[in-house]
Amino acid sequence: MQFLYGVQLLIMILMPLIQMVMKAIGIGFVSYLGSNLIIDQAMNYIVSQMSGAGAVVQQILGLAKIDVAINIYFSAITTRMVLSGLNKLQDRKRAQVWRAPGGTSIEA
Repeated sequence: MQFLYGVQLLIMILMPLIQMVMKAIGIGFVSYLGSNLIIDQAMNYIVSQMSGAGAVVQQILGLAKIDVAINIYFSAITTRMVLSGLNKLQDRKRAQVWRAPGGTSIEA
């Protein structure tokens, strides 16, 4: 009978922890897939519009390395999104250093 109480205690302790981890994984997974899908759709749209141009225009775009420029642009967007997410994550853990005058702060 005491074993049953121990199992129930473990379930009561571990279930909220497991749910929190699954929510964190789920939110990250959904946001990654969503941003990846949007960037892929935009890139496919641009490439399809370029392929609709005439042969001479496509050759000029190829010589100008527009495809490389488009890849660099979307890589920069992805990098900016990742860095923005990392900065927001870092700001949550940062301790507040400055305090408003009055209250518990020391006034000079």
